[in-house]
Amino acid sequence: MLRKAGCFFAFWSCCLVFLAVPAYAQNDPHHLNTNVIEGLVVGVSEGDRITVNSFGTEIPVRLYGIAAPQTSKIDKFTGWYRQGQPYAEDAFRALSIKVLHQTVKIEIRETLAFKTEPTQVAVAIVYLDGRNVNLEMVNEGWAWAYRRLLSRADHPHYFGIERMARAKRNGLWAQENPQPPWEFKPHLKVKAKQN
Repeated sequence: MLRKAGCFFAFWSCCLVFLAVPAYAQNDPHHLNTNVIEGLVVGVSEGDRITVNSFGTEIPVRLYGIAAPQTSKIDKFTGWYRQGQPYAEDAFRALSIKVLHQTVKIEIRETLAFKTEPTQVAVAIVYLDGRNVNLEMVNEGWAWAYRRLLSRADHPHYFGIERMARAKRNGLWAQENPQPPWEFKPHLKVKAKQN
């Protein structure tokens, strides 16, 4: 009898643990192994990068599978001004209008460490009201499908959307031969003025 009671107690204890772990993971912002996190977009830094605040933690997010034109910036390590690409500001504005100050869900595909970021960056699909924002940016011509950040299974879909945007000459495709960011080398580099 005592043995049956012990087995019964152990069984229900295990059930409670297995039920509690997913709930904890879903509400723990530090748990980047969780596939989907919900949060408020508190910043847009480029046409393919945002910052999401989830439960008080700011998470830098690189949009999965896309690459937007690089914006002009001052390199924080060298102090040099780096010229941006055509349509970079348009891509930045388009993403800002879509998601800034909106509650989104991010489906994290992987986390990466970039030398320009102090913390790991979540590479994720961003959903707003059930819409895939990453694909919208490609469809509207504000970003390329980026083979390096795409799984093999996603290649046909993302590149198919890019081909349609290119055919319609949406966004950056209005240019004759737009240069993707992974081939872009800033031509103008001058020392930024110190304030």
